Amino acid sequence: MDTPVIFTLFEGLDRKGPGSDACTNRMFNIPSPPPDSRILDIGCGAGSQTLALARQCRDCHITAVDIYQPYRDTFRKRADAEGTGRRIVTVCRSMDDLPFARNISMLSGLKDRSL
Repeated sequence: MDTPVIFTLFEGLDRKGPGSDACTNRMFNIPSPPPDSRILDIGCGAGSQTLALARQCRDCHITAVDIYQPYRDTFRKRADAEGTGRRIVTVCRSMDDLPFARNISMLSGLKDRSL
């Protein structure tokens, strides 16, 4: 299978879309996640926002979903190097075919434009 051009375009960038650690950290000023929270990051890319979440919420468990394996491989290396890898599980799935219950609570759209 040929690599779609969109993945090649973002190869090597820490973030695969808009946002910053500062924006991710601001999200935690809105709700305070309870201890031992479970977070689902859909479209995690190379994991920049996920790693920011893991640093901010030190007792959270995070499931990070992305369809592109090279991004998840980069993410896994970064998480392990940071010491957050034990709390993060990556899943190879399309965001329109998720294997999770439909009744999960979500914070969505909390990127730059929502803050």
